[in-house]
Amino acid sequence: MPDTQIVFLLSMPRAGSTLLQRLLMGSGVCKSVGEPSFLLRFLGEGDPILRASTYSEALVETAIQDMRKSWSGFDSAYRRGVHDLAVSIYNGLADGFPYFIDKTPRYSLIAEELVELFPEAKFIVLWRHPLAVANSMSTTFRDGKWEPHSFELDLCWGMDQLRSICQKHGSRVHQVKYEDLAADPAAELAKLGAYLGIPNLADVADKELKKGNDGQLGDPTGVKKYSKVSPDSIAEWEKGIRNWYREAWVKKYFSGERAEFFRSMGYDLPKNMKEGKVPFGLIDGIKDWLYSSRVMNRRVLRPLGSKRRMKKAAAKRGYHVVYR
Repeated sequence: MPDTQIVFLLSMPRAGSTLLQRLLMGSGVCKSVGEPSFLLRFLGEGDPILRASTYSEALVETAIQDMRKSWSGFDSAYRRGVHDLAVSIYNGLADGFPYFIDKTPRYSLIAEELVELFPEAKFIVLWRHPLAVANSMSTTFRDGKWEPHSFELDLCWGMDQLRSICQKHGSRVHQVKYEDLAADPAAELAKLGAYLGIPNLADVADKELKKGNDGQLGDPTGVKKYSKVSPDSIAEWEKGIRNWYREAWVKKYFSGERAEFFRSMGYDLPKNMKEGKVPFGLIDGIKDWLYSSRVMNRRVLRPLGSKRRMKKAAAKRGYHVVYR
């Protein structure tokens, strides 16, 4: 039996990747399991990934450097081993399906390594307005409190890596905009189907979405809220830019070269900001500022998280992973 076609679905978190994953699974030829994530253990040595564990990760990196100096073939052997291990796992998870979708948002951090390591794989990059992503992160993970600083790894570093592979490996990467997918799913799925080699993928647009993604990781809200593709979520994020503190963060983030790239993708400031109609929201803004300051101070004082959390994770798994 031939190997399964591996497909990496890359995006920032909260960009709609679970929706696209569910659509692909609805084709009947694609298998996927939540967010596999396991390649984060093997790739991304050094910054920006910091692994905290019951053993010293710094010692492991030092040992790898020693082996690399001692044997010039270390890197090629290691990468070949990671590749073969991953292919074996994907083939097993596919369970006979011709396609396996690895949808792991944090793979944006190792995007370039993935493209180099898997020359046989297909790559989908799903874009969404970065301010919609920031708003969704705060809504989903912070109970509506505006604290995008905790996600700058994704909003800055991760986004830059995705942009880089699209520019460098354009012929190998198929780009999809969430807004286009939500507005006209049949048209976007037809183009994606042509890239993947899945005829009639556009037919999935009219079907009811799979209820989940066969895993515990993924969008915790959309799978419950939507049974079909809906354009309702395209612009609802704009209401989240509602006070002086949020407006100030957006102006700082949406500037320079980053803003040029956003606009080249068709992403601009929300209408209320361009028209100068964002409410000042003194009290609401102070609440956001206080919450963000508290979180940032906690991160500075305890950059690897609380001792209690580390102890709990270590007792359960023997290690845990955090990100700078």
